[in-house]
Amino acid sequence: MPFPPDVPTVRVTYTAASPAGGQPGRGTVEFAPVAQAITLPEHGIVYSGRGVYNLDEEGRLVDTDGTLGVPLLACDIPGANPAEWVWQVVVSLDNAGPRRFYLALSIAQTTVDLRTVTEVDPSRAHYVMVPGPRGEQGEQGPRGPEGPPATGAETPDGALAKIAAHAQATDPHGDRVWASGEFYPLTQGSALASRVTALESAAETAPHIAGSRSDGTALANLLTALASAGIVFDDTTE
Repeated sequence: MPFPPDVPTVRVTYTAASPAGGQPGRGTVEFAPVAQAITLPEHGIVYSGRGVYNLDEEGRLVDTDGTLGVPLLACDIPGANPAEWVWQVVVSLDNAGPRRFYLALSIAQTTVDLRTVTEVDPSRAHYVMVPGPRGEQGEQGPRGPEGPPATGAETPDGALAKIAAHAQATDPHGDRVWASGEFYPLTQGSALASRVTALESAAETAPHIAGSRSDGTALANLLTALASAGIVFDDTTE
């Protein structure tokens, strides 16, 4: 069945001859899309499969009706699924091994001669599927039987009771007592709180240090002031 007139195709031609004597080539050319199926939603058609075509008596590629060249789908038809794909071409000539390569056809082309095309890198022989519309929600089947309770599982009432007891406890982990002795601000009366208070008081009423640097009286007065503020312990001797 020929392609509908509104489906973009490219006619591919080919002519072969024997390198020994120049006689027309004999053999076949096979075209296969790397995608298992090409869907054209706009045209309501799905194309799948491959085609094998013969060379005529003059070594020219002909369609099944004898027309020169074979029409192939373009690889970049808008809206097609997959969106990107290529043709795999296998040329099998008598007295020669098969030659395999990949071919990309564009809707911008009308006719392509296989003798002049640049072969596509095999790494491009892939295709990208286009996600279709999401289907309707299927019917929900019957719910299966409830399994046995997990070993050691906590009941809802037991878990709530434990949470309530934990929240009402004064210091369930002992971390509050530890933190109160390590960090500032602290409760009045602790040793660290007294030192912090002394430092704050000293910062507000910083004393003036008098004396001479040369005879050491200034340093002695500084030590006295620091010791009074509780910053250092003056254990110096005369």
